[in-house]
Amino acid sequence: MHTSTQYPSALTVVVARTALGLLFGAVVAGQIFSVIKSQSLAAAYPEFSQLQAPLVAAALAFGICVEAVLAAAAVLTGYTRDHRIFGPSALKLVGFMAGALAVATAILVVTLFMIPGPPALGFSILGGVVLGTALTVVLRVLRSRLRNVGCTPVQLGHAV
Repeated sequence: MHTSTQYPSALTVVVARTALGLLFGAVVAGQIFSVIKSQSLAAAYPEFSQLQAPLVAAALAFGICVEAVLAAAAVLTGYTRDHRIFGPSALKLVGFMAGALAVATAILVVTLFMIPGPPALGFSILGGVVLGTALTVVLRVLRSRLRNVGCTPVQLGHAV
């Protein structure tokens, strides 16, 4: 059985990578903002100043996990253009993304028990935990599908 597979155009790949790059930049900006804002909050609320270092560390580690996922997604976007999306390196990248999301979700779970903020902040973090868990599970399913497909670009009718 031979199926025709449609691959994205070069323009689509450029637009996708640009969007991922903008998201990456937004995460970096968020990390910088969290460090700056934590200093002013620690000065304004000295009773919570002991939480500054662990919460900033959690924010930075979470950001690194998200940046890793975005970078891997950009590489995978190129794989679709190069007809390598069903290859073993794509499988490894999807596994890496699932692992990074799992670590990011674990960081949120730990943070949930440290935050001194209002209930709305706790619910926001809890929502992040649910979202992170769902995305991790989706990536694990995708990874298992990629492993089960086991087709190569040659099988899809494309030369390597």
